Amino acid sequence: MVGKRTRGPGELEAEVMRVLRSRPEGLSAKEIQHLASGHPPAYTTVMTALDRLEKKAQVVRIVVSERKVRFRAAYSEDEHVGLTMFSALEEASDRESALLRFAGNLDSRDAELLRNAIAGPRPRKRK
Repeated sequence: MVGKRTRGPGELEAEVMRVLRSRPEGLSAKEIQHLASGHPPAYTTVMTALDRLEKKAQVVRIVVSERKVRFRAAYSEDEHVGLTMFSALEEASDRESALLRFAGNLDSRDAELLRNAIAGPRPRKRK
């Protein structure tokens, strides 16, 4: 019997990544299954999601022994977001326009964070 879909497209992969990022040491598919929020997905469904995420280079498979495999996120959430933003910029035919539009959508706090990041680390004052 085919079960009713309880998540929308991409939601399980996002949930698996959320769980993996909360445990940088890595988890087994069974552990991921039990830590997923909402209705627990089937083990085979978790394995399918992990296989797809591994093909997308989002997940790293760690072979502990012949029958024991763990998975961990390839990147932290902030690394992933940064790489995604950079990738989007690389695809832009007009980088300047894309950057200006991005900067124009930032609130004052985010704009200040970006200015500080561009300026680089400041030398510490000596006592």
